[in-house]
Amino acid sequence: MIKQLKIFTITILITFFYLNLPLLSSAQASELSLNDVIRKVNSQLSLTTIIDQVNRQLSRSYTKNRSVLRVAYTRNPKLLSNSNELVFILAGQSNMAGFGTTAKLPASYRRTPSNVEFYFNGYPAKMSRFARFGPEISFAHAISRHFPHKKIKLIKFAVGGTSLFAWDPSWRLSKARLTRNASAGPLFKKLLQTIRTHTTGTHLSAILWMQGETDARYPGAARSYMKNLSHFVRALRRELKAPSLAFYIGEVDPPATSFPYRDIVRKAQRRSSAYIKNTLLVSTKGLAKRGDHLHYNTEGQIALGLRFAQAYIQTHRYHH
Repeated sequence: MIKQLKIFTITILITFFYLNLPLLSSAQASELSLNDVIRKVNSQLSLTTIIDQVNRQLSRSYTKNRSVLRVAYTRNPKLLSNSNELVFILAGQSNMAGFGTTAKLPASYRRTPSNVEFYFNGYPAKMSRFARFGPEISFAHAISRHFPHKKIKLIKFAVGGTSLFAWDPSWRLSKARLTRNASAGPLFKKLLQTIRTHTTGTHLSAILWMQGETDARYPGAARSYMKNLSHFVRALRRELKAPSLAFYIGEVDPPATSFPYRDIVRKAQRRSSAYIKNTLLVSTKGLAKRGDHLHYNTEGQIALGLRFAQAYIQTHRYHH
Protein backbone atom coordinates (compact mmCIF):
# COMPACT_ATOMS: atom_id res chain seq x y z
CA MET A 1 0.00 0.00 0.00
CA ILE A 2 2.79 2.39 0.93
CA LYS A 3 4.57 1.61 -2.34
CA GLN A 4 1.36 2.38 -4.28
CA LEU A 5 0.94 5.67 -2.41
CA LYS A 6 4.51 6.70 -3.18
CA ILE A 7 4.03 5.89 -6.88
CA PHE A 8 0.75 7.84 -6.89
CA THR A 9 2.42 10.86 -5.26
CA ILE A 10 5.34 10.90 -7.70
CA THR A 11 2.93 10.46 -10.63
CA ILE A 12 0.90 13.50 -9.54
CA LEU A 13 3.99 15.69 -9.22
CA ILE A 14 5.49 14.52 -12.50
CA THR A 15 2.15 15.05 -14.26
CA PHE A 16 2.12 18.65 -13.09
CA PHE A 17 5.48 19.33 -14.69
CA TYR A 18 4.69 17.28 -17.79
CA LEU A 19 1.42 19.08 -18.52
CA ASN A 20 2.68 22.56 -17.78
CA LEU A 21 6.24 22.28 -19.04
CA PRO A 22 6.52 20.35 -22.31
CA LEU A 23 10.22 19.67 -21.79
CA LEU A 24 10.29 15.96 -20.88
CA SER A 25 9.08 12.90 -22.73
CA SER A 26 6.68 10.58 -20.90
CA ALA A 27 9.38 7.91 -20.79
CA GLN A 28 11.83 10.33 -19.18
CA ALA A 29 9.24 11.59 -16.71
CA SER A 30 8.36 8.11 -15.50
CA GLU A 31 11.96 7.55 -14.41
CA LEU A 32 12.35 10.79 -12.47
CA SER A 33 11.66 11.71 -8.85
CA LEU A 34 10.36 15.17 -7.93
CA ASN A 35 13.89 16.46 -7.30
CA ASP A 36 15.07 14.93 -10.59
CA VAL A 37 12.26 16.74 -12.40
CA ILE A 38 13.19 20.02 -10.76
CA ARG A 39 16.85 19.55 -11.74
CA LYS A 40 15.88 18.66 -15.32
CA VAL A 41 13.66 21.71 -15.58
CA ASN A 42 16.35 23.88 -13.96
CA SER A 43 18.68 23.13 -16.84
CA GLN A 44 16.15 24.30 -19.43
CA LEU A 45 14.33 27.27 -17.95
CA SER A 46 15.15 30.78 -16.81
CA LEU A 47 15.52 31.38 -13.07
CA THR A 48 12.25 33.33 -12.90
CA THR A 49 10.31 30.55 -14.61
CA ILE A 50 11.84 27.92 -12.32
CA ILE A 51 10.70 29.82 -9.24
CA ASP A 52 7.18 30.38 -10.56
CA GLN A 53 6.69 26.76 -11.59
CA VAL A 54 8.10 25.25 -8.38
CA ASN A 55 6.09 27.65 -6.21
CA ARG A 56 2.89 26.70 -8.04
CA GLN A 57 3.77 23.01 -7.64
CA LEU A 58 4.31 23.49 -3.91
CA SER A 59 1.06 25.38 -3.36
CA ARG A 60 -1.13 23.01 -5.42
CA SER A 61 0.20 19.50 -5.02
CA TYR A 62 0.60 19.48 -1.25
CA THR A 63 -2.83 20.94 -0.62
CA LYS A 64 -4.48 18.26 -2.75
CA ASN A 65 -2.41 15.30 -1.60
CA ARG A 66 -1.75 15.64 2.14
CA SER A 67 -3.04 12.13 2.84
CA VAL A 68 -0.68 10.65 0.25
CA LEU A 69 2.34 12.60 1.47
CA ARG A 70 1.94 11.24 4.97
CA VAL A 71 4.22 8.35 3.98
CA ALA A 72 7.14 10.78 3.67
CA TYR A 73 7.55 11.17 7.45
CA THR A 74 6.55 8.13 9.44
CA ARG A 75 7.52 9.35 12.90
CA ASN A 76 4.70 11.92 12.81
CA PRO A 77 6.05 14.65 15.13
CA LYS A 78 3.87 17.39 16.58
CA LEU A 79 5.07 20.25 14.45
CA LEU A 80 2.25 22.77 14.38
CA SER A 81 0.08 24.32 17.05
CA ASN A 82 -3.21 26.14 16.53
CA SER A 83 -1.32 29.43 16.65
CA ASN A 84 -1.64 31.88 13.80
CA GLU A 85 2.14 32.27 13.85
CA LEU A 86 4.84 30.03 12.37
CA VAL A 87 8.35 30.60 13.71
CA PHE A 88 11.40 29.05 12.07
CA ILE A 89 14.98 29.10 13.33
CA LEU A 90 17.63 28.97 10.58
CA ALA A 91 21.09 28.19 11.89
CA GLY A 92 24.46 26.82 10.83
CA GLN A 93 27.56 27.94 9.00
CA SER A 94 28.38 29.54 5.64
CA ASN A 95 25.83 27.75 3.46
CA MET A 96 23.15 28.94 5.85
CA ALA A 97 24.62 32.44 5.95
CA GLY A 98 24.52 32.19 2.17
CA PHE A 99 26.55 32.94 -0.94
CA GLY A 100 23.66 33.55 -3.30
CA THR A 101 23.95 36.87 -5.17
CA THR A 102 21.02 39.13 -4.30
CA ALA A 103 21.46 41.24 -7.44
CA LYS A 104 20.68 38.15 -9.55
CA LEU A 105 17.33 37.50 -7.89
CA PRO A 106 14.12 38.08 -9.87
CA ALA A 107 12.27 41.21 -8.76
CA SER A 108 9.54 39.19 -7.02
CA TYR A 109 12.13 37.60 -4.73
CA ARG A 110 13.68 40.90 -3.71
CA ARG A 111 10.72 41.82 -1.54
CA THR A 112 9.79 40.28 1.78
CA PRO A 113 6.32 38.66 1.63
CA SER A 114 3.74 40.74 3.50
CA ASN A 115 3.12 38.06 6.15
CA VAL A 116 6.84 37.39 6.81
CA GLU A 117 9.20 38.94 9.36
CA PHE A 118 12.92 38.26 9.01
CA TYR A 119 15.64 38.62 11.66
CA PHE A 120 19.31 38.10 10.87
CA ASN A 121 21.80 37.62 13.71
CA GLY A 122 19.46 39.36 16.12
CA TYR A 123 18.29 42.30 14.01
CA PRO A 124 15.15 42.82 11.90
CA ALA A 125 15.96 43.11 8.20
CA LYS A 126 14.47 43.06 4.73
CA MET A 127 15.24 39.76 3.06
CA SER A 128 17.12 41.38 0.17
CA ARG A 129 19.00 43.91 2.29
CA PHE A 130 22.37 42.19 1.99
CA ALA A 131 24.53 41.46 -1.05
CA ARG A 132 24.41 37.72 -0.28
CA PHE A 133 21.53 35.50 0.78
CA GLY A 134 20.90 31.96 1.99
CA PRO A 135 17.94 29.57 1.82
CA GLU A 136 15.66 31.95 3.69
CA ILE A 137 14.35 33.82 0.64
CA SER A 138 12.86 30.96 -1.36
CA PHE A 139 11.85 29.21 1.87
CA ALA A 140 9.93 32.29 3.03
CA HIS A 141 8.16 32.72 -0.30
CA ALA A 142 7.14 29.04 -0.49
CA ILE A 143 5.91 28.95 3.12
CA SER A 144 4.12 32.28 2.66
CA ARG A 145 2.28 30.96 -0.39
CA HIS A 146 1.28 27.76 1.40
CA PHE A 147 0.20 29.52 4.61
CA PRO A 148 -1.13 32.90 3.35
CA HIS A 149 -3.15 33.52 6.53
CA LYS A 150 -0.32 32.79 8.96
CA LYS A 151 2.16 35.27 10.36
CA ILE A 152 5.58 33.84 9.56
CA LYS A 153 8.76 34.68 11.41
CA LEU A 154 12.26 33.63 10.31
CA ILE A 155 15.10 34.00 12.80
CA LYS A 156 18.50 33.35 11.26
CA PHE A 157 21.77 32.99 13.13
CA ALA A 158 24.70 31.67 11.11
CA VAL A 159 28.48 31.85 11.48
CA GLY A 160 30.72 30.68 8.66
CA GLY A 161 33.51 28.15 9.13
CA THR A 162 32.21 26.75 12.42
CA SER A 163 32.20 23.13 13.56
CA LEU A 164 29.88 21.55 16.11
CA PHE A 165 32.60 22.13 18.69
CA ALA A 166 31.81 25.84 18.31
CA TRP A 167 28.07 25.11 18.76
CA ASP A 168 28.57 22.78 21.73
CA PRO A 169 26.12 23.52 24.59
CA SER A 170 29.00 22.61 26.94
CA TRP A 171 31.42 24.87 25.06
CA ARG A 172 35.10 24.58 25.91
CA LEU A 173 37.89 26.69 24.49
CA SER A 174 40.19 23.68 24.12
CA LYS A 175 37.62 21.91 21.91
CA ALA A 176 36.90 25.00 19.84
CA ARG A 177 40.62 25.37 19.13
CA LEU A 178 40.69 21.91 17.54
CA THR A 179 38.74 23.29 14.57
CA ARG A 180 40.14 26.84 14.76
CA ASN A 181 36.89 28.22 16.16
CA ALA A 182 38.13 29.80 19.38
CA SER A 183 37.35 33.33 18.17
CA ALA A 184 33.68 32.45 17.47
CA GLY A 185 32.94 31.99 21.16
CA PRO A 186 30.10 29.87 22.58
CA LEU A 187 27.63 29.90 19.68
CA PHE A 188 24.97 27.81 21.42
CA LYS A 189 24.57 30.54 24.02
CA LYS A 190 24.43 33.22 21.34
CA LEU A 191 21.85 31.25 19.37
CA LEU A 192 19.61 30.93 22.42
CA GLN A 193 19.90 34.64 23.14
CA THR A 194 18.92 35.45 19.56
CA ILE A 195 15.92 33.11 19.63
CA ARG A 196 14.66 34.32 23.00
CA THR A 197 14.90 37.95 21.95
CA HIS A 198 12.24 37.39 19.30
CA THR A 199 10.17 34.46 20.57
CA THR A 200 9.01 35.17 24.13
CA GLY A 201 6.03 32.90 24.75
CA THR A 202 5.94 31.83 21.11
CA HIS A 203 5.49 28.30 19.78
CA LEU A 204 8.39 27.33 17.52
CA SER A 205 7.63 25.49 14.28
CA ALA A 206 11.02 24.07 13.24
CA ILE A 207 14.80 24.40 13.18
CA LEU A 208 16.50 24.43 9.78
CA TRP A 209 20.13 23.36 10.21
CA MET A 210 22.78 23.71 7.46
CA GLN A 211 26.17 22.88 8.96
CA GLY A 212 28.91 20.25 8.95
CA GLU A 213 31.40 21.20 6.26
CA THR A 214 34.01 22.37 8.79
CA ASP A 215 33.68 19.13 10.76
CA ALA A 216 34.54 17.29 7.53
CA ARG A 217 38.04 18.82 7.64
CA TYR A 218 39.02 17.32 10.99
CA PRO A 219 38.99 13.60 11.90
CA GLY A 220 38.01 14.11 15.54
CA ALA A 221 35.14 16.45 14.69
CA ALA A 222 33.90 14.18 11.92
CA ARG A 223 33.94 11.02 14.02
CA SER A 224 32.07 12.66 16.88
CA TYR A 225 29.58 14.47 14.64
CA MET A 226 26.56 12.31 15.42
CA LYS A 227 27.20 12.41 19.16
CA ASN A 228 27.75 16.19 19.05
CA LEU A 229 24.66 16.81 16.91
CA SER A 230 22.49 14.69 19.18
CA HIS A 231 23.76 16.61 22.21
CA PHE A 232 23.10 19.91 20.41
CA VAL A 233 19.52 18.99 19.41
CA ARG A 234 18.58 17.64 22.85
CA ALA A 235 20.01 20.67 24.64
CA LEU A 236 18.34 23.12 22.26
CA ARG A 237 14.95 21.47 22.64
CA ARG A 238 15.36 21.37 26.41
CA GLU A 239 16.33 25.03 26.67
CA LEU A 240 13.44 26.05 24.41
CA LYS A 241 11.02 23.81 26.31
CA ALA A 242 10.08 22.13 23.03
CA PRO A 243 10.94 18.41 23.35
CA SER A 244 9.39 17.50 19.99
CA LEU A 245 10.57 20.52 18.00
CA ALA A 246 11.13 19.50 14.37
CA PHE A 247 14.76 19.56 13.24
CA TYR A 248 15.59 19.55 9.52
CA ILE A 249 19.21 18.68 8.65
CA GLY A 250 20.59 20.01 5.38
CA GLU A 251 22.92 17.35 3.98
CA VAL A 252 26.48 18.63 3.51
CA ASP A 253 28.21 18.09 0.18
CA PRO A 254 31.67 19.71 0.16
CA PRO A 255 34.41 18.53 -2.24
CA ALA A 256 36.14 15.43 -0.89
CA THR A 257 39.58 16.70 -1.96
CA SER A 258 39.47 19.59 0.55
CA PHE A 259 37.18 17.93 3.07
CA PRO A 260 38.64 14.43 3.48
CA TYR A 261 36.18 13.34 6.19
CA ARG A 262 33.09 14.39 4.24
CA ASP A 263 31.64 10.90 3.95
CA ILE A 264 31.94 10.34 7.71
CA VAL A 265 29.92 13.50 8.39
CA ARG A 266 27.33 12.65 5.74
CA LYS A 267 26.88 9.19 7.22
CA ALA A 268 26.52 10.75 10.67
CA GLN A 269 23.82 13.08 9.35
CA ARG A 270 21.91 10.18 7.82
CA ARG A 271 22.14 8.19 11.03
CA SER A 272 21.14 11.21 13.08
CA SER A 273 17.97 11.68 11.03
CA ALA A 274 17.12 8.03 11.70
CA TYR A 275 17.89 7.93 15.43
CA ILE A 276 17.16 11.44 16.76
CA LYS A 277 13.40 11.78 17.08
CA ASN A 278 11.54 14.28 14.91
CA THR A 279 14.41 14.94 12.53
CA LEU A 280 14.49 14.78 8.75
CA LEU A 281 17.46 14.87 6.36
CA VAL A 282 17.06 17.31 3.45
CA SER A 283 19.02 16.27 0.38
CA THR A 284 21.31 18.76 -1.35
CA LYS A 285 22.13 16.44 -4.23
CA GLY A 286 22.53 18.26 -7.53
CA LEU A 287 22.30 21.81 -6.17
CA ALA A 288 24.29 24.35 -8.18
CA LYS A 289 27.47 25.71 -6.57
CA ARG A 290 29.96 28.50 -7.00
CA GLY A 291 33.40 27.92 -8.49
CA ASP A 292 34.76 26.76 -5.12
CA HIS A 293 32.47 23.67 -5.35
CA LEU A 294 31.60 24.30 -1.70
CA HIS A 295 29.09 27.15 -1.49
CA TYR A 296 25.73 27.15 -3.24
CA ASN A 297 25.26 29.89 -5.79
CA THR A 298 22.09 31.88 -6.49
CA GLU A 299 20.24 28.98 -8.14
CA GLY A 300 21.53 26.52 -5.55
CA GLN A 301 20.39 28.62 -2.60
CA ILE A 302 16.94 29.08 -4.12
CA ALA A 303 16.64 25.32 -4.63
CA LEU A 304 17.91 24.64 -1.08
CA GLY A 305 15.27 26.92 0.42
CA LEU A 306 12.57 25.22 -1.64
CA ARG A 307 13.72 21.80 -0.45
CA PHE A 308 13.53 22.90 3.18
CA ALA A 309 10.04 24.27 2.47
CA GLN A 310 9.04 21.06 0.72
CA ALA A 311 10.16 19.01 3.74
CA TYR A 312 8.22 21.18 6.16
CA ILE A 313 5.05 21.31 4.06
CA GLN A 314 5.10 17.53 3.68
CA THR A 315 5.36 16.86 7.42
CA HIS A 316 3.83 19.73 9.37
CA ARG A 317 0.30 18.41 9.95
CA TYR A 318 1.00 14.92 11.19
CA HIS A 319 0.69 14.12 14.90
CA HIS A 320 1.25 11.18 17.20
